Amino acid sequence: RQRRQTEGAPESKPNAPGQQTRNSNKVQIIMSTKDDGVDRQYKCTIHLALPSAQCAQHLRDVISVDKEISDKVVKTISVVKSDEVVEGEEPSEARVLRIQFEATDAKMLRVSVSTTYDMMNVALKCFAEFGA
Repeated sequence: RQRRQTEGAPESKPNAPGQQTRNSNKVQIIMSTKDDGVDRQYKCTIHLALPSAQCAQHLRDVISVDKEISDKVVKTISVVKSDEVVEGEEPSEARVLRIQFEATDAKMLRVSVSTTYDMMNVALKCFAEFGA
């Protein structure tokens, strides 16, 4: 079950499939709910700096399509602001993709992170070949 929540906004009800709610460039995509009472003690966060906010948003949209294969893993994807200033762009541009994983066991965490890296690799190769 996929749920979208705008960062900084109050918790909202899940959207109907295919609907998108975006009040700004900061959209957080939660691949499953954390409110199921399961203890997910294994955590990992990936920060991937991308050349532009548009590229970060496209990559977020691409990798958020597939849900996790198990309820043992919760994946949260968001585009956040970069701490570093790149010549020729606004310092506040949100161009860093942040993916947070929480899992019940180390094996499921490893599988989820590995699969996400594979998906990002394919998507970035397509962006390089055809443009983002």
